[in-house]
Amino acid sequence: MGSPEGVPLPTNQEVAVECFRQMADYPELLQAHQFALIDQAALIPQDWHEGLPLLPLETTALKASPGTLPALLPLGPDMPYMGSLLQNLELAEDDPSLLTPCALLATAPDTEPESLQRHLAECLVPYVGIHSRAYLRYFDPTVFPRLARIIPPNRLSFLYGPVYTWTIPFQKEWIRFHEPNPERRSSVWVLSAEQWEQIELIRFINRALEQYESYLGHPWNSFKEYDKAAETAERAMLLAQSLYGIKEKEDLQAFAEDSLFHGEHFHRHPYIENLLKNLPPEGYGAASAEITETIWAEAEKLARNY
Repeated sequence: MGSPEGVPLPTNQEVAVECFRQMADYPELLQAHQFALIDQAALIPQDWHEGLPLLPLETTALKASPGTLPALLPLGPDMPYMGSLLQNLELAEDDPSLLTPCALLATAPDTEPESLQRHLAECLVPYVGIHSRAYLRYFDPTVFPRLARIIPPNRLSFLYGPVYTWTIPFQKEWIRFHEPNPERRSSVWVLSAEQWEQIELIRFINRALEQYESYLGHPWNSFKEYDKAAETAERAMLLAQSLYGIKEKEDLQAFAEDSLFHGEHFHRHPYIENLLKNLPPEGYGAASAEITETIWAEAEKLARNY
């Protein structure tokens, strides 16, 4: 799996992305979307949640844990909870624990909620190869941007279904993804084993980004900055697999963290390159602990000038 060094990762260029400030007009933001996706597992109960017409994305694979399922919430000017949702969005800028939809969906005005509910529920559990199925957290705002690059445009269009745009929150921004190639939409929801392997790396990419954010001492300044770092981390993991045969997920995460902290080409330092080609049984994480500050400084300088 992965891309040999020097060969760029395949990028889904057909997904048009817009970033805009969250502090734009919230009523206008909600009016532009017909549905919100709510992550019920992250929902902290509030009084105004009582009676919300949430439509869980029910799937047989997770029938025993309905509270973990995301749910669809219809939006519209006549809905009695719109005022509370609007207020909640404004307050959530300062208190992330408040309800913020994990996505806002724009569809045709006549889209039936139950039809969209069934479609999105089906997409939670795609086929991976021929015989196995897997749970895909496509609704997670930290996952969706990576999927937009990993999944081919026709398969990604299948996920969209009746959705025109998929808009996710990121700190004080909203990021809008337009549907790619709706006229060439796949008729089946199948991912290759290689694509699924890349998807499984997403949580380790996110952990590497969290470590780096902690090092920065403040949240990411923008989604573009975050996305650029995520692409660096993803590329590092694929390079570690393809060039150095690193397999353990924790080792791949450690390699990605070093790429963020010390520069994407840190591994070109002769000492580190030799270490990577002769990894001990304990793996990369253990070996990297032996790298001295002097060598890291040299590697960083090399990475900057490469």
